[in-house]
Amino acid sequence: MLSEKEFSELAFLARLDPADPGLKGLREDFNKILDAVKKIEELDLGDAGSQIDIGAAVSRPDVPRSELTPRDIAAIAPEWEAGHFVVPGVIQSE
Repeated sequence: MLSEKEFSELAFLARLDPADPGLKGLREDFNKILDAVKKIEELDLGDAGSQIDIGAAVSRPDVPRSELTPRDIAAIAPEWEAGHFVVPGVIQSE
């Protein structure tokens, strides 16, 4: 469990204000995550590592493929204009 001091330090590192009312439930969320990780750490995996065949890892060959052209991309883009994706604005001008 994160103490109030630990939460404040973590918020500081994330450049957040721990007193911000919008972060009210964040400490509880972190504690839920830490509890879930603790449960995973408590699992007895025994010799599970010896059962994994590293050599059998699934991989694909590194084969060059043709590139997508702007026309190909425009055909599958939700919105496309003048060679660019169209996205909603995030900065409002005054």
